[in-house]
Amino acid sequence: MPAPVRDRPTVLSFTREEAWVAHVALLAQLRAAVDADDSKPDYPEVDALDAVEADSDRFEPQHVRVIRDALVSYLGDAPVRDRAPGRDALQAVNAALH
Repeated sequence: MPAPVRDRPTVLSFTREEAWVAHVALLAQLRAAVDADDSKPDYPEVDALDAVEADSDRFEPQHVRVIRDALVSYLGDAPVRDRAPGRDALQAVNAALH
């Protein structure tokens, strides 16, 4: 089990399917953030998306939190094919946060 997220990078090992759902969830969250506020200078979703796309297993604490929020938001209306890997990804993220 990964160490709880504090101020240091944590290890999250997503399967390909889990990473894909996290990617889609982050994109959806980013679109919603952009639609809500065009004047925002930066979006934490972009950095978290970069971390997922880098295929790394190390994530900064703020990335883990943003991924969690995106997954929670996305899974409410996710397509059936994304639900199981999305729940698995969310479970891994929640374990890292505790």
